[in-house]
Amino acid sequence: MMNYPAVFGFYGPSNTGKTTLLTKLIQQFTNDGFSIAAVKITDKELAMDVKGKDTWKYRQAGASVTVLSSCNETDYLVYDRHDTSTIVQAICSVRTFDVVFVEGADDPQIPKIRLGECKKREQTLFTYHDNFEELVTFITHAIKKQQTSLKTIAVKVNGREIPLTGFPATFITKTIAGMLTSLKGVEEVHTVDIRFTT
Repeated sequence: MMNYPAVFGFYGPSNTGKTTLLTKLIQQFTNDGFSIAAVKITDKELAMDVKGKDTWKYRQAGASVTVLSSCNETDYLVYDRHDTSTIVQAICSVRTFDVVFVEGADDPQIPKIRLGECKKREQTLFTYHDNFEELVTFITHAIKKQQTSLKTIAVKVNGREIPLTGFPATFITKTIAGMLTSLKGVEEVHTVDIRFTT
């Protein structure tokens, strides 16, 4: 089963300290022994590639993805916009992480932490007001809950495992178990194997 991390989005007005908070959280959780990935989402048109460089030339020639691998890092350049779920799936295919922090998150599927008093986005679970220790406790609990929930469900679609965060994993598990207990001859549900084609 794919090890899927807990994912937390962070959002708030400009200059509310999102990057500062994330840097502090990354240091805290890294020191506590967790493996961390960080994603920055922006609505600005930016590009990491540099005109005239080899990867830029590959792109101009028609490559959809270019990779620059050096002795100290590997950079994947994908030339289209991906949603947060796709980004997290790609991250998980490279390495195992305990948690992914997403600055600027607007994806309705992922749990979010709000900085400041702006309009709440869907799945906002925590509002940060300089209560750092409380936030660390909240995230730590969510990571452990995520790791526990993932031991109970695996979903494959068209032969490919689909990573699930805690909310969808719990929702799917409870929905299917609830439907099955209504069937004649099913009193308790401990394990379920379902496979079908459409």
